[in-house]
Amino acid sequence: MADVKQTDEMLEALFDEARFEAFELPPGLLARVLADADAELAARTAPPPRATAARGISGFGAVLKELFGAIGGWPAVSGLASATVAGVWIGFAGVGGLALTTADLLGGDETLAVMNLLPGDDVFALATDLGDFE
Repeated sequence: MADVKQTDEMLEALFDEARFEAFELPPGLLARVLADADAELAARTAPPPRATAARGISGFGAVLKELFGAIGGWPAVSGLASATVAGVWIGFAGVGGLALTTADLLGGDETLAVMNLLPGDDVFALATDLGDFE
């Protein structure tokens, strides 16, 4: 694959030959390249078109539109909403079956202590207990 008999002098001679070899461009190629570059430069330096205000959106809707745009649009908002719903679900559902899962994974008698923060294992018990604080 590689010719190990080549020396540095031979390689330098090849580089010198390549440095001094002149290439001729096809006629008109340089003019077309420069015209394309000028057109691209003009497109990039032109001021951006002014955004027109959306009709019918004012007040809170306009604020939400700006907020969604700053976050990254609807794909980012839907990801945040999914993560929020999953967090609420995991928070209310608890980790009751975690002791069995850890026993299966770790083996032996090692289990994880589980503390239930909701009274009576009822998902809606927290909502009914909030009325007691009035």
